[in-house]
Amino acid sequence: MNTKELYEKLIQMPDLHSLPVLEGDVLIWELYKNADVHACCGGLNTIIEIMPHSVLSGAFHWHPDEEDMPEELYMLGKKGNILVLKNFLMGVGIYYMGEPETYRFSPKKKWHWGKLTYLEQK
Repeated sequence: MNTKELYEKLIQMPDLHSLPVLEGDVLIWELYKNADVHACCGGLNTIIEIMPHSVLSGAFHWHPDEEDMPEELYMLGKKGNILVLKNFLMGVGIYYMGEPETYRFSPKKKWHWGKLTYLEQK
């Protein structure tokens, strides 16, 4: 699957918050008020990247398998879903991705072992 095929599959999915834009070989999705999602699919270039609007916080990315790309992006773009990133000493990781009703902590909860960044769709 390449990025164009991924894009065509994604725009057919129900309950998307908004539609991504295909710019060349990059899918760009303005999902969050403080971060965008960029994605590429195909061979070694399979990546999903969260691009914060703030220069102070760096980009975060992961490399799902090609066959998992549509589902991963759907979890990010489905209406109402949230993304919670965990910042800790060694980097950033996904803490939670999905429906807010099944997330067990308040977005205002304080953590001693790292910082959680709670991204809601704009």
